[in-house]
Amino acid sequence: RYIKEASTCIIEEFKGRVPGTKENLLKIKGIGNKCANLILSIAFAQKEICVDTHVHRISNRLGWISTKTPEQTEKELKKLLPREYWIEINDLLVPLVQ
Repeated sequence: RYIKEASTCIIEEFKGRVPGTKENLLKIKGIGNKCANLILSIAFAQKEICVDTHVHRISNRLGWISTKTPEQTEKELKKLLPREYWIEINDLLVPLVQ
């Protein structure tokens, strides 16, 4: 259902092109901050941090930050990490919990 709704939104509102801004991606039902950042970093090579539950928890457990939500974690990690590591931080931390 969400894939159909997202596809319809992209076709109708964005002329069939996946939008390249977070503001427009968040207008698509089913896309939140994490997904928007993932799309921007992978599809558009924009420097973003994709914070999922794992990145949020591990960053806090390592003592890098002290935050309560993934949104806060994203903001704090952007202050802490050089931009060159923003895209890959998710890939580096997620395997630690598997």
